[in-house]
Amino acid sequence: MKPPKKPASKRNSDIVEILRIAPQIPYPMIWTQGVGDVAGILPGKICCFSRRNVADLLGMPNLRQSPASPIRFDQHHKCVLVVAVRGSGQICLDADTFDIHEGQAQFVSPFQFHSYTGIREGFCWIFITFEIVVPEEITPLRSRPSVVLGPTEWVLLREFIQCWLREDRHNLLSHLLGLLLRLFCSRASTAPPVSAVPTSEADIISRINRHILPRLDQPLSITRLAHALGTSESHLRAQFRELTGCSLGHHLREMRLKKASSLLHGTDLSITQIAARCGFESVYSFSRSFKAVGGRSPRAYRMLYTAPRD
Repeated sequence: MKPPKKPASKRNSDIVEILRIAPQIPYPMIWTQGVGDVAGILPGKICCFSRRNVADLLGMPNLRQSPASPIRFDQHHKCVLVVAVRGSGQICLDADTFDIHEGQAQFVSPFQFHSYTGIREGFCWIFITFEIVVPEEITPLRSRPSVVLGPTEWVLLREFIQCWLREDRHNLLSHLLGLLLRLFCSRASTAPPVSAVPTSEADIISRINRHILPRLDQPLSITRLAHALGTSESHLRAQFRELTGCSLGHHLREMRLKKASSLLHGTDLSITQIAARCGFESVYSFSRSFKAVGGRSPRAYRMLYTAPRD
C-alpha cells in the first residue's frame, strides 16, 4: 500500500510550474546575445555596516546629543549608499536637504559634503560604501531625492548582506550591488528633483553651505557670512555651535579641506595650486591644516590613493 500523498508545498508548486512551462521556452538562435543593455556598474572595494544609534553613527559611544541635532559625517573618496531600514531623518547634501524615510535609500557621491539631522534613537540604517571605474554610470543618483525600495530591491539587499556575512560568497557582492544600483538609477531618473522642506537645523546648514561652497577659493570671514545671511556674527556663531557641537570656523576649514581632498584625488593640480583654490593663504598653512585633520600630509594622501603627481 502506497503512503498517502503529502500536500505539495509552495516551493514544490513552483517547481511543478517551472517544469510545465520549461518546454515553452524556445532555444535562442544565437545564445551569446540577449535583451537589454549591460549595466556597466561593477562596484569594488565594497564595505557594508549598520548604524543603529546616534553614537554609532558618529563613532562616539559616550556622546550625549539631542535627537534633532545634525549628525556630521566625514567626507571621503568612496560612494555611499544609505538605506533606512527603520527610522527616518533628513540628509544635507552640499546645500540641498532631502528627506529619507523608512524604506528608502539615499546615494552620496564621492567627496560630497553630507550631514544628517532629525534622526531619533532606535533607527537602523545600512551603509554600503564602494568605488566604481565609471562614475558616470550612476550620475542619475547624484543629488536626487531618496529612492523607495520595492520588493525586488529588498530581496537584493538581503542577498547582499548575506553575501557580506559569508566570506565564501564575496564574489557575488559586485554583481548584487551593481544590479541594485542599476534599479536605483532607473527609479531616480524618473523621480522629480525636489528637495525636502528642511527643519530649522538643516535649513541653517544648507544656507551656510550654499553661501560657502562657491566661495571656497576666497577669503571668507564669518562677519561677511553673517551679513549675507541677515544675522549677527555672534548669533550665527552661537546658533551653529548649539546645533552642531562645533564652531563655525571649524566647519569652514573642514569644507576647504574636503574640497582639497577631492582635488588631490581627482586632478593633476599641484599642491600649491590646490591650496590657493581652497582659500589657504599659503601651501604651508594648507599642509599643516590638512595633516592636523587627516593625519597625513597632502602629498602622502595623494600618494595613498593615486600615483604621485608632484
